[in-house]
Amino acid sequence: MPDKEIQQLHEKLEQLTEDLRKRTREFHETGSFTAIRDKFLREIEKENDALRARIAQAAKNKDGWAYVKASLWRDYEAAAHDFSEFITLVVAESRKKA
Repeated sequence: MPDKEIQQLHEKLEQLTEDLRKRTREFHETGSFTAIRDKFLREIEKENDALRARIAQAAKNKDGWAYVKASLWRDYEAAAHDFSEFITLVVAESRKKA
C-alpha cells in the first residue's frame, strides 16, 4: 500500500478529530451542548475511530488497496460532510437566536 496515501488519509482524519474536539469544547464552554449535539458528535467520532482502525488494518494487508482506498475515502468524505452539515445547522440556529 502506498505510504503517501496512508499518510494523506491519516492527516485528514487527524484534522477531523481536532475539529470535533474543538467544537465539543466550544459547546461545553458556551453551555450549548445539547443531547442532540452530543449524540451527533459521538456518531461522527465513532465513524472516525472506525476509519482509523480500517486504515491500520489496510496498512497491514498489502492486497486490495484500490478497493480499500476507495472505501476509506468514501467513508471519510461522508463523515466530513456530516460534520460540515452539522456545523451549518448550528450556525443557522445561533443566528436565529441572536
